[in-house]
Amino acid sequence: MNVDWKAFLADKGAIFNDKEEIITFGQPEIERFMVKNGPVIASLAHQALIKVTGEEAFDFLQGQLTNDLKDISEQQAQLSAYCEPQGKVLAIMTVFKHQGALYLSFDGSLKQSILQRLTMFKMRSKVELEDVSEQMIQVGYAGDFADLDVQRLLSTKIKNIYEVEQVQDETLSDIIAVKLPGPYHCYSFFGPVEQTKLLWNTLKNNGEFTNTQDWNLLHIVSGQPQVNDTTSNEFIAQFLNLDKLDAINFKKGCFPGQEVIARMFYRGKATKRMMRLHLEEVLPLETGETFKLVDEADKNYKFTTVLSAPDIYEGTVCLAVTTIKPLESIQGQLRTENGAVANIEPLPYDLTEE
Repeated sequence: MNVDWKAFLADKGAIFNDKEEIITFGQPEIERFMVKNGPVIASLAHQALIKVTGEEAFDFLQGQLTNDLKDISEQQAQLSAYCEPQGKVLAIMTVFKHQGALYLSFDGSLKQSILQRLTMFKMRSKVELEDVSEQMIQVGYAGDFADLDVQRLLSTKIKNIYEVEQVQDETLSDIIAVKLPGPYHCYSFFGPVEQTKLLWNTLKNNGEFTNTQDWNLLHIVSGQPQVNDTTSNEFIAQFLNLDKLDAINFKKGCFPGQEVIARMFYRGKATKRMMRLHLEEVLPLETGETFKLVDEADKNYKFTTVLSAPDIYEGTVCLAVTTIKPLESIQGQLRTENGAVANIEPLPYDLTEE
């Protein structure tokens, strides 16, 4: 993380873990409450950001990522994935374009492995890959009326999901805004350190700080998967519902894992899916950790954690991958192994197979 930015956050009371994620700003109960009641501001500077340039940059990435980069413009970003040849997801990325360059934003724990892999496959292509994670700081902002805040405080209006705009306020003119999916209006901002400090203080006029884990509640509620160094190369793309999130284009042509992913789409159906669950028990589920739920007939159902956080009110909410077929025979109420009630909750998108 940029040293200057980290010092700025520490001055605000931020406490970091070894991944440079923010554990708390010193008021954990308020931070969690504000995620529900918003608006909230979060530093996402622990994320990786790779800049891709060169006359063959488009063709190179078009052959590596699952989505069709032809749909990206200076005003339109997209969700995509980088897979290995068996269709397993190595990283999930927000891809956007700015001043002719393509940018890949993804989990920071994967930065070195993904950068190394992309470098290996570009070979002699006229492509440059640059880690700009410390030059362009990422900040999140979300809330019921965050769209009005962005318009009023930043003189910028962004209407659609994955729409991209350069902030219109002349003092923040190097800040790029991307609207993301969420339970309400949600944004990522990217910009140089000094302007991002000004952005933070401007948004603070109508919001509160929150930590990394509570920010992740927004991803859980909206069914947006994340992949880190623990779960990279673990799940086929459809198992993370990436086909339902428009992160895969089945007509664009070849990319790593395309054969496996396309076969599952055209000839069969996904045997596993990511579900959203609410457990009436606080469980410190780590990403990649497996856990079991039990029905009233004492039958076990295995889940693998994708993302988890304590609920705002009680218990735990999480995204977890499980095999679909056994769920059809659940008898009665699901419970954790400790006996707490567990519910599979509806996602904001349809998992029905076409």
